[in-house]
Amino acid sequence: MKIDDTCASDDSCITSCDTGQRLKLLRELAGLSQRELAKRAGLTNSSISTIEQGRVSPSIQSLTRILSALPISLSDFFSFELPLTPASKRANLPAGIDARTLVLPAQSAHAFLVAKGDICGAVLKGELLLLINAQEHRLVQGDTFYIAQNQLFRCANTASQELQIFICSQVSPAF
Repeated sequence: MKIDDTCASDDSCITSCDTGQRLKLLRELAGLSQRELAKRAGLTNSSISTIEQGRVSPSIQSLTRILSALPISLSDFFSFELPLTPASKRANLPAGIDARTLVLPAQSAHAFLVAKGDICGAVLKGELLLLINAQEHRLVQGDTFYIAQNQLFRCANTASQELQIFICSQVSPAF
């Protein structure tokens, strides 16, 4: 049974399913099997499996252990947006291109997001700290970047001046 089917039939499992979907997405983005994640977190493989299937909600202690193995904080885990459509439905999206300049104030950051489409961009002014799948990339004026569809990412400006970046995508990014 798919997670979505389980959630649709029982409103009480929405939190469990959401947690399970998030965990599965992050585990897959990190390139880990359920067995490897369980080993790193000191849990059983069946624990990871039942959480991902939305059949149980993990305790805060268990979830913290799992997330430290990925690594992602508890607040970041619940703040990123889940993709609404699977990658196979991408062909049905509008063909237009979304291009814009974003300004991030000094000492600010966006919540973790999942790229709904491929995103490319360039730093126009300032310094960008780009986190893609728990890897940090520090970019300065003139540097370019690419974020593949369904990748977990976060943009931050850790400098004392504003940051300007140009982004381009076929799907409007949720910045």
